Amino acid sequence: MSINRRDINQILRDENELLKIRNKQVSSKLARMQQAFRAITDIDKKTRDITIDSDLQELFHQLLELVMHTCNTEIGSLILLDTASNELEFVEVRGETREALMGHRISIETGIVGRCIKTQQPILVENVHNSSQWSSSTDDYIGFHTQALMCVPLFVDEHVFGAIEVVNKSTDAIFDENDLNILCVAGRFVSLALERAEKLTLISEGL
Repeated sequence: MSINRRDINQILRDENELLKIRNKQVSSKLARMQQAFRAITDIDKKTRDITIDSDLQELFHQLLELVMHTCNTEIGSLILLDTASNELEFVEVRGETREALMGHRISIETGIVGRCIKTQQPILVENVHNSSQWSSSTDDYIGFHTQALMCVPLFVDEHVFGAIEVVNKSTDAIFDENDLNILCVAGRFVSLALERAEKLTLISEGL
């Protein structure tokens, strides 16, 4: 079977287009990793810069903003565990749900975030409506529509602080394992920041 010149040219054009697509994908992944590295470096710096006089609410705000930047999402929450009541409190929220969720409390038995904290395992759900673990109670409470989410626990050794949850990616893309890995690394640094802030607070209170 012979291949004429027109067929060869078409094959070459197809190969060239495929190479362009692959180069674009590689460039995108590299840019994403560089972006994540910068954000995690900033989180590390903010952790080391924490003092007794630090504004913890502002710190929470900055840390969550950096985490969301790495995951390309516009909605995120920092949720801390109140061990006295066994409840989870939304202590910082970024995005359109902020006003409705700030200070909102849910039982640790509630949904995916509760499971994430209890098991100390990260969770990625591409479609929450296909998950038996998901609870719609918070969506119903604030009139919001969650499609996808990632949640990572915040802990150091046996000390559990809570979790970071990000919801609905900013673009049409879906969350993937790379997103979850980046969030896990960022969550580790946030955990260390919370540990340092807690220790300094105890020192300042003479405990």
